[in-house]
Amino acid sequence: MDHFFLLFWHACLVSLFFAFLWRTERRERVQLFLKTFLLMVVGGVLAGWLMYPFP
Repeated sequence: MDHFFLLFWHACLVSLFFAFLWRTERRERVQLFLKTFLLMVVGGVLAGWLMYPFP
């Protein structure tokens, strides 16, 4: 499996869990899902990119 796919899948599941756990309205759930999903995916890629030069 590709690491990016696993990062994507993990971010999707965790964001979905948090959206249903913390919000009750559909619009709020979608907004929270998108925010947390994008934050985890972009943050993970950025962290990996920043650690790339180090052995």
